[in-house]
Amino acid sequence: MPESAKTQRTYFFTEEWNVGLGVGANTFYGDLTDKFNRFLSNTPFSKYFYQDRQAMAVFVLEKKINMYFGVRGYLSYGNIKSTKESDKQYFKAHLFEYSLSGTIDFTNLFGGYNRYRQWSIYGAIGIGFTESRTWKYDMISGKLIGTNGFGRPKHEGGKYVPMTETVLPMAIGFRYKFIPQFSMNIELALHPIRTDKLDATIADDSWWEGYGIIWLGFNYHFDLPDHWQIGNRNPRYNGRSNDPAIKAFNKRKAVVMKTKGYKKGLKRRKKMKRHHRRRRPKRLW
Repeated sequence: MPESAKTQRTYFFTEEWNVGLGVGANTFYGDLTDKFNRFLSNTPFSKYFYQDRQAMAVFVLEKKINMYFGVRGYLSYGNIKSTKESDKQYFKAHLFEYSLSGTIDFTNLFGGYNRYRQWSIYGAIGIGFTESRTWKYDMISGKLIGTNGFGRPKHEGGKYVPMTETVLPMAIGFRYKFIPQFSMNIELALHPIRTDKLDATIADDSWWEGYGIIWLGFNYHFDLPDHWQIGNRNPRYNGRSNDPAIKAFNKRKAVVMKTKGYKKGLKRRKKMKRHHRRRRPKRLW
């Protein structure tokens, strides 16, 4: 198929899947932090870039719609930590995220499709939910001074349910394919969460908190088996037509396509030939 035509079509359900696993380091944005919630304060040239980094595991499942757009599911789990020296406090949190995002291939969109290109720059934006539990401590005494994400205590008839909030993940990444089936990616993402309680500290002028993450992943690209296809991927033509010219042609000529009718007629003709051979009288000389 020509490349220009390939870029226009929508992929079948069984085509162009990608599953990936990764690990990264996160950083907190919110009230209880010394990082001032500024991007320039969190570059590799800033001391805050290396402060309170925590590990986070990532799982993605992506399906390409065409050469430009796709959709992916995202799961992540890890710890978040942040410190505020001026208040002599710090917190730790366990956080689990699940979200659905649309993806865009900037390389194909602006640079044109090239089947031999091994690298791409992509973006993603979506919506999902986070579930978290938080513990806040005093830095001097080490005493627990606040929590969040535990609901009402059990002795009051409640359950220790985590705090569930909406998240709007935004990401940009770079992917490199070693071979058609395997690739590696590095992604930088921001995950704003619609809450002011992730750090167990409430401020009057804040309505969201969140985290940023940079992670490295390895991906496997595959197609699903054909029998998983939704609908008929390659509809079989039965050789029939309502066109009078085609009907007249099929009457004059033997059916040129190996349809069921053609195969049935072929068996009948072979059977008749064998029958005539058996009834033919033998020559006496």
